[in-house]
Amino acid sequence: MAPRYSAFLSYSHRDKAVVVWLHRTLETYRVPSKLVGLETSLGITPARLLPLFRDRDELPASDDLGSAITAALAASQFLVVICSPAAAASRWVDQEILSFTRMHGEGRIYALIASGEPFASASPETADQECFPPSLRFRIGPDGELSNEPAEPIAADIRPEGDGKRLAKLKLAAGLLGVELDALVQRETHRRIRRMAIISSAAVVGMIFAVGLAFYANARRIEANQQRQVAEREAATARATADYLVDTFRLSEPSTQNPRTITALSILDRSAERARTELADQPVVLARLISTLGMAYNNLGLANEARQAIEGSAPAIAKAGADGADAQLTLAGTYLMLGQLDRAMTTVAKAQATLGPDPANRPDVRVRAAVTEGMIHAAAGETTKGIAAFDRALAVYRTSPGLNPARLATVLQARGNLLSDDGQFAAAETSLGEALKLNRSTLGDHHMETGQTWFALAQNAFLAGDLPLAETRIANALKIEREVLDPDNPIIADALSMQGQIYQAQKRLVEAERSLEQAVAIYKKAFAGPHYLIGIAEVYLALVESERGRTEMALRILDDAKHNYDVSYGRIHPNHGDLLVNRATILARAGRRNEARTDCAEGLKILAQTMGPQASYTKSMTAVCAQI
Repeated sequence: MAPRYSAFLSYSHRDKAVVVWLHRTLETYRVPSKLVGLETSLGITPARLLPLFRDRDELPASDDLGSAITAALAASQFLVVICSPAAAASRWVDQEILSFTRMHGEGRIYALIASGEPFASASPETADQECFPPSLRFRIGPDGELSNEPAEPIAADIRPEGDGKRLAKLKLAAGLLGVELDALVQRETHRRIRRMAIISSAAVVGMIFAVGLAFYANARRIEANQQRQVAEREAATARATADYLVDTFRLSEPSTQNPRTITALSILDRSAERARTELADQPVVLARLISTLGMAYNNLGLANEARQAIEGSAPAIAKAGADGADAQLTLAGTYLMLGQLDRAMTTVAKAQATLGPDPANRPDVRVRAAVTEGMIHAAAGETTKGIAAFDRALAVYRTSPGLNPARLATVLQARGNLLSDDGQFAAAETSLGEALKLNRSTLGDHHMETGQTWFALAQNAFLAGDLPLAETRIANALKIEREVLDPDNPIIADALSMQGQIYQAQKRLVEAERSLEQAVAIYKKAFAGPHYLIGIAEVYLALVESERGRTEMALRILDDAKHNYDVSYGRIHPNHGDLLVNRATILARAGRRNEARTDCAEGLKILAQTMGPQASYTKSMTAVCAQI
């Protein structure tokens, strides 16, 4: 039977602070992606450690450990003992070690030295400093009782003069995962350096922006009283933001951590926790920071972490009024990434309501709100509403000179995507071409936004039927995205999915299958559950299997794609209609024309209900069904 717990944590309650830290650290530890899936002596390396068992109350005053503790020991793969003079004197800790050894042997016990000295009991002068309980110091005899033979427990040491907290954590993680410590340290170091580069850049930009706000506020002090109050508020916010960012980088423990290898994720997690507790009485500062942290999480592909951070600060964001709109829009974008379209639209509506009716109030945030709304409509297959939202964003640009040109490129690109979906390929090409020109001039040829625009242009060429041009453009997108993103980022999966669709249309089935399966694997890891993007890639995988003559396999893949659509959309969506028409194509290829005609009729009905009978895509699918 597989163990229920990765490890049982045995400790004296005097060491509760240490065990709380260890429990949280190990259960939230993310195994480096390149080690996940490796075959070890313990089996396949997981992405996370199994739950750890930690009893929370004092044990009863009896000689029996209790059935719950005994069952937990039996269900644990390892035993981790928090070693200290208090633990060495605890008969309960000693009994837990003894019971575990009798059940599993001595090879699955790890010690973590929190205080005291190992084997100090060998001398009467230092006996009170002994940290190892008797069942760790001596081996168990054939009769199941302690012998006089000394044992050599495997130990990590969190003391500053020992391993320190970081290395001790990695030692324990390596043991619990069954991987080499050197491999774990190297992967962890690479990951920390990569993520630290991202967050450090963001922090520098944020601090420069904060200083700019402070100068701006100071220059406006001579204006009218109302303007002066606004300026002073901005200055205070800027100072608080700058101080907060600086203090965030003091969170590391210089005695136990190498500042060059602190992870971006650890800084983000600590920042979010600090913001909620320390800035609760400064809602404007909190809203701005939590929005920035949410975007940083999303850029790392950590949408669930972004959602938790922003939702946890909801009361303060509401108190911030219009200053909280940016945080609400970040949350809406996070819901969109997670496929929760209804929640995304509701959150956008809240943000727009806080901005009020005056179009001159915060034009940059209004642009972002309109763009986010348009993207949600696009994901829901509501083309006309989406284009209208993007046109509103462009109207704000026309009346608000000086807005960021990179944001204008985002609007043009999103609008071009929807025009392409509506079959207006020439208009889409114009809008997307302008976006590419802006991104290349303002951001450069190796920026992620430039790569995203190449992706949009590839999709437009694909839908217009120009497959060679689409292939060239998606290669440009992938080259840029692989330069700037981790290999398991879902943005790369989007490009791989599109590349697979292009190859499938070119009848290059082996290449199509490879790209689509890579996309599905990344999506499943990123979303940890059903998602419409998985369904889209699976539809094309089904077409590949159909063209190989594997009809039943193709139909099973489509069933899973439908499940992803059902859970993600929560209602009938144009992609349901598209899936049914593709299913009809697969059935017709296998000679099952009656079933194919039934699916075609149902698919066209859904497309007419969701997109309209006159929509370009509805008409193109009608033409496909006419051939069946």
